[in-house]
Amino acid sequence: MKIQIAQFAGFCQGVERAYKIALETKENNKNIPVYVLGYLVHNSFVIQKLESLGIKKIDSLDEIEENENCIVIISAHGVGPDIFERAKEKCVKVIDTTCPWVKNAHEFARDLSKKGYSIIIVGDKNHTEVKGIAKWVVDQDNVIVLENASSLNDIKDIESSKIAIIAQTTQAEENFEEVVNAVKVKFPQKEIVVRNTICGATQRRQSCAIKLAKDSDIMIIIGDKKSANTKRLKELCEKTGVLTFQISSKEDLDKNWFVGKERVGITAGASTPEYIISEVVDAIQS
Repeated sequence: MKIQIAQFAGFCQGVERAYKIALETKENNKNIPVYVLGYLVHNSFVIQKLESLGIKKIDSLDEIEENENCIVIISAHGVGPDIFERAKEKCVKVIDTTCPWVKNAHEFARDLSKKGYSIIIVGDKNHTEVKGIAKWVVDQDNVIVLENASSLNDIKDIESSKIAIIAQTTQAEENFEEVVNAVKVKFPQKEIVVRNTICGATQRRQSCAIKLAKDSDIMIIIGDKKSANTKRLKELCEKTGVLTFQISSKEDLDKNWFVGKERVGITAGASTPEYIISEVVDAIQS
């Protein structure tokens, strides 16, 4: 059985950067509490590692005591300006690990909304990153989240004569383009500005995964169930017609999947540690 790993798989630079900053923050502040607001990255193994080092996850700044001497880490997914304002009110020191690509989306949302554009975000409406991007829109009545082109059917009209379209950084390129085209068809009289904020790492992972899937009998996608980019990789591989499974670790493997299969393709989400990938490969080989 031949096993091939996608050229681009596992930790992206944004995730690696956030993880490194979190570790360094705790190492340099051993005697005070260090919290991370939400999930630093969407991977349970990474979260467990952080917790073992004393970096506690909180869901709200309200969980912090007034005047508590502590540090709060902002996750790679980013947050809205309201969180920074609230942290300032509570005199909490903030370490921001927001991915630079996500910050780019924040800036487009803020700056274009200031210029009077209604903002359309192509992404998963319940995802942390999308919620954070939306918060940077100056007029909260002028932001719309579309998960796909068909969801545009629920939008009757947009008051502004100008529309700006941006993307969740882990969106599939094809889905983003479909939404952009659908918006242009539905609102031909409006000025439309498109800012493709899908990150380069996401694009490379997706193209490599598709290429590998077409040359495999089975694809194994490694990543947490909460990971949006992992979910996207699975969907894209399934579209090629190849048998595809998403797993979190080697424990999720089923030997029956590989019966009669000669070519196994493996890729992993941007928040999957290298050692998890290696363990899966070793388990399949054995």
